[in-house]
Amino acid sequence: MAKTSPILQWFTLVLSTLGLSIVLQPLISAASILVAAMACGMSAGFFGVQFRIEPIFTALAQGVTGAAIASTLDLSELLRAASDGLVVLGVVLTVGSAVVVGWVLVRFSPLPGTTGAWGSMPGGASIMGALATENGGDGILVFLMQYLRVVLVVITGPLVSHLLATPVATAASASATASNTGTHIFQLSTLIALSIAAVGCWVGTRFRILAGSFLVPLVIGAVWVTTIPTPMAVPPPILKCCFAILGWTIGLQFRRDLLAPLIRSLPTMLAAITAMIALRAISAWAISAGSAVSFLTAYLATSPGGMDSIVAIAFGTPVDMNFIVATQTLRLFSVVLCGPWIAKRIAR
Repeated sequence: MAKTSPILQWFTLVLSTLGLSIVLQPLISAASILVAAMACGMSAGFFGVQFRIEPIFTALAQGVTGAAIASTLDLSELLRAASDGLVVLGVVLTVGSAVVVGWVLVRFSPLPGTTGAWGSMPGGASIMGALATENGGDGILVFLMQYLRVVLVVITGPLVSHLLATPVATAASASATASNTGTHIFQLSTLIALSIAAVGCWVGTRFRILAGSFLVPLVIGAVWVTTIPTPMAVPPPILKCCFAILGWTIGLQFRRDLLAPLIRSLPTMLAAITAMIALRAISAWAISAGSAVSFLTAYLATSPGGMDSIVAIAFGTPVDMNFIVATQTLRLFSVVLCGPWIAKRIAR
């Protein structure tokens, strides 16, 4: 595949993604295109395909996804969820499970040096990989462990969602609601959503805000839907294209030269990631047992994958999106701010 023309490579990637998403649709519903794109991207990377998704396209896809999620939020409810003690508990349990797994890896696993400590941190693959190299770990293995965890979380998340709840076509219903008010309003709502995505993406990247290309459009969109009567909506075809770009961005990170170290360390990595997912499920049960938060909401809120991917999975299911967004955002900032310090303590 590496010796073929880039146009043919892209055509093959797009066609295989569409085919696999159709096969996965009955199993994981709304997240089928995300999982299919990620799986096909991984296969392409391991077969030697050299192209990558340009950062600007990934940022725009995150921005449109953020705007689409914002159309389901309520700013007052989001702020209330952010101040909820259960959100803090969810973050503590997520980070706590990573600390336990990281300590076990450093203490007992065959992974070199402090690799296990940095690889177990729930987020920031590129940041943790660079810091691991500086602190005696294997940056490549940390990178693989981080992205392999994202892959497994993205694969298992939709399956759990499908088993525990009946998927709802949130994006389709939002667009249908807009179109029912007239073609002009539908076009206006789409234009508003895409404008918010573009402006928010530019602000987030221009001022180097952490996860800004996703979070800034999400915040602007949440303010819009709460304060402005004119609706905003992202048509399902556009949203699916964005999910595909996000999946390819993750999948194409896996390259042929990473295959050998991945195979050598795969049993240890899979055991560690499985343990993290199991601890996450226990945490979700603990949160939902004594509160009005559903298990599925708590499960997705405490998922240690990429924030945009997790929220995209949640987008197609009947969950409390405000709680999930608040928990994932706080987890992201907590890991970036405290993760390096925690990893160094584990390594010692």
